[in-house]
Amino acid sequence: MKIVIVGTSDIAHALANLCYDHDVKIVGRPEYNLTDKHACDRLVRDYDHYDCVVLTQGTQSNDLWNSFTVNATSAIYLISEFYKNMHSGQIIAVSSATVNWQSWPGIEMNRLIYSTAKTALSDFCKHMNRKNLPGEEEKPISIQVYEPNNFISRMSHNSKIDIEVVANELFSLVNNSRISFLQGLNRSVQL
Repeated sequence: MKIVIVGTSDIAHALANLCYDHDVKIVGRPEYNLTDKHACDRLVRDYDHYDCVVLTQGTQSNDLWNSFTVNATSAIYLISEFYKNMHSGQIIAVSSATVNWQSWPGIEMNRLIYSTAKTALSDFCKHMNRKNLPGEEEKPISIQVYEPNNFISRMSHNSKIDIEVVANELFSLVNNSRISFLQGLNRSVQL
């Protein structure tokens, strides 16, 4: 299977290490600036012939425009454009378990923007699946969303969850396109 992983994140590299039986390409900055629509269009043109697209991009910065654009706008745009241009396959979006508790008193604005953006991404994937019902005049493309717990990465140094646990859960989606939604909420369960 030909897999393109969008985003040069730690989880992208951890997933690529598990996909040794596949033809895997990791793409992202600086070649593709996901805050730029033209770069997103170019990414789709370059990789719409791949069998599997995994969107791992994410940022939680004080640049609120960049954070919402990367975590929601470009991800949703890429899903819709890959869906339009691919003939078959699967599209997997990595969201976040933060969708389960988006806000609380005193939350910092950058965390609120991040959780709101990831909620929009998760909701879009779920609604795309509703649109893409079997028997309808739709494409044989699986839309999948993964909402992992906070894990050890450049974005999150304080987590207790090893990135390998998360990468293995994400890899299970690559291997099973029938799963449309996966939450990584069982913090103490080991694979």
